[in-house]
Amino acid sequence: MDTQLSFRRLEVFRLVVDERSVTRAAEVLMVAQPAVSAQLRALESWVGARLFVRRGNRLVLTEAGERTNEWAKNVLASAAQVRRDVGDLASGDTGRVLVASSMAIGTYLLAPILAKVSKQRPKADVTVSISRPEEVVRGVETGEFDFAVLNWDERELSESTQSEILQTVKLSVFATERLVPKGTTLTVAEALALPLVGAPREVVYQRNLVAQLRADGHDEPRFVIRLGHSEAMVRAAIEHDWAVIAPRYAVGAEGPLRPVDIPDFTLEERIVLVYRRDKHFSPLQEAALDAIRSGLDSVCAATDLVSDEGYQE
Repeated sequence: MDTQLSFRRLEVFRLVVDERSVTRAAEVLMVAQPAVSAQLRALESWVGARLFVRRGNRLVLTEAGERTNEWAKNVLASAAQVRRDVGDLASGDTGRVLVASSMAIGTYLLAPILAKVSKQRPKADVTVSISRPEEVVRGVETGEFDFAVLNWDERELSESTQSEILQTVKLSVFATERLVPKGTTLTVAEALALPLVGAPREVVYQRNLVAQLRADGHDEPRFVIRLGHSEAMVRAAIEHDWAVIAPRYAVGAEGPLRPVDIPDFTLEERIVLVYRRDKHFSPLQEAALDAIRSGLDSVCAATDLVSDEGYQE
């Protein structure tokens, strides 16, 4: 049996870990299941220990498998970094930066900021990938992305990654004047009784929102509809005279939706940077990070987005 180690073998192993199934990993790779099983057996032979045990319909890592998994993530992340760094020049005018983000932040905040970076450095390869937060974090862990900027939900990071809070942003209730006339002041209970547009329950924004409301002693409001994109939520609120709880950047400074005056309404969203602890940032990547930090500061200050209390880790 061929017991030589290869990056491909480690990639197949990591995919099986993520999918918890040889069958699903084979479907993702579009290969026959025996081909995936053969890669796992070869890796187990090289390591000298079993990597998985079966529990019901799932594959679970053994202790040896856990240690191999951490090592494989580091090896693949380092290999991905080397491939990217080869073409980078000290000036930062060329090279690549791969940024991952959650949907609203990537769409409304990162896209215009990094578009300016790309315009200033036309030879650079700047990419923003928008996905679900768990996929974003996993991509940073494996080195697929250089770093990520996303809204946070208290998830526990692996030891290989760390986070930095970039901004703490206010969440407000926005409504049309037909629903809430100009000059009206509502209590929190009255505001939560409005016909609210929400996001799906599993979305990080929605989980953060509900968790903060419950922490303040409020029940989860009844949402008239749940939509999977902030733009769709805003459009629905405008067209049907509903309300939405959102950050200003997702609603816009001008338009039919206006913030409702609600004393003691203190919901917020934290925007964080996530990256590997061993990450070496190229000049271009450093320039992109600097642009994001200053761009978020400028946008948030211009639209009164920053929470008055801020946030302390």
